[in-house]
Amino acid sequence: RLYLGTTGGGVWVAQNAAAQDINTIDFTPLTDNLSALSGARDGSISIGALSVQPGGTGVILAGTGDPNDALDSYYGAGILRSADNGITWSLIPDTSDHRKSFVGEGFAGFAWSTVNPQLVVAAVSQAYEGTVVGAGLSNLSYQGLYYSSNGGVSWQLARISDGGPTDVQGPNDSFNVPDGNAATSVVWNPVRRLFVAAVRFHGYYQSTDGILWTRLTNQPGSTSTIPNLTAAYCPTNPTETGSSDCPIFRGTLAVNPLTGDTFAWTVDINNQDVGIWQDQCAVRSNACSSQTITFAKQWNTTALELNTTQGRVTIANGDYNLTLAAVPSGQDTLLLAGANDLWKCSLAMGCVWRNTTNAGTCMSGHVGEYQHALEWNPSNPLEILVGNDSGLWRSMDAIGETGAACSSADGTHFQNLNGNLGSLAEVVS
Repeated sequence: RLYLGTTGGGVWVAQNAAAQDINTIDFTPLTDNLSALSGARDGSISIGALSVQPGGTGVILAGTGDPNDALDSYYGAGILRSADNGITWSLIPDTSDHRKSFVGEGFAGFAWSTVNPQLVVAAVSQAYEGTVVGAGLSNLSYQGLYYSSNGGVSWQLARISDGGPTDVQGPNDSFNVPDGNAATSVVWNPVRRLFVAAVRFHGYYQSTDGILWTRLTNQPGSTSTIPNLTAAYCPTNPTETGSSDCPIFRGTLAVNPLTGDTFAWTVDINNQDVGIWQDQCAVRSNACSSQTITFAKQWNTTALELNTTQGRVTIANGDYNLTLAAVPSGQDTLLLAGANDLWKCSLAMGCVWRNTTNAGTCMSGHVGEYQHALEWNPSNPLEILVGNDSGLWRSMDAIGETGAACSSADGTHFQNLNGNLGSLAEVVS
């Protein structure tokens, strides 16, 4: 069973997504003409983040509002929640105390704890269109990190701290101007048993309970990038948004759930690459050798960069499409990096990048540009799902040979699953 979150097209499901014959895979829309949105202010089925609660509970969370920065990144009205596998839905527009609203914002991700299966965190980000038209509710709409301890039924704003006397933001703090601090990614690391999140213009944070978030001492890029993610460039700025001098406009995270390794990829406000960094867990007896997350290993991303008017290490459209996946493969980790194209490398082989899509060249793999979503089948990690501006694709061989030269044969590694999705365009989650 496969659920899709799409921009403007709502949530879809295929009950037979494992079928080898792609022509038989049948997607059905779940959120058209929802009564739950009938009274919502500017109700939207533009889905920024979609997640299914582990354990077969039937709970689905769909965060409305597209967090990718473009004029068609439409804002949302809150979280759509279903407790029956998408048959019926309810809308959650704000926190349980009604002090913070999701209206006018976008959702960048959900992450579930494996320690407490009812605990889930949401990363609430900017929806560009919402900013353009002023869709947010004054002194109510708020970006940041939120948590739920009852499977997404009700939500509270989390506290984000840099360790000083004042917070980045918190439920009892003054309202941040203009509307909080955008959280652009959140993941759960099942080996470390903690959440990790990226916060725009501040850096990377961790939490064991989703309630209190503390800034990582060892930020990715802090030792080699100038400017970097140190406190000098990334001040707390209480009651305001972070500093644009802090080189994290968009950060994205990935975890290899078997090794416990965490990966972070960051671009600044000018789409300049801060790099892909790895925290090496070195797991033994189901625990990491160090209790501290340390993004000490940098993988060379020169192949992914361009020299443009924005700068010499540009990740083209990094503010619009930046996604990462760390796929377990035996004793190896396959790293997938989605920007305009989808790149792949094997860490065991030194991470020599291969462009698997080459969408804008004569070597095209016949897969659309602008990658937004990467997922894999836990029971078969070689099965990769790719969501982008042109819909949905599947690879059954982990997208071919690692390190091989790009060629038009890359198209043979992808199956086009857009048969009955029509002209939906973006698959975001």
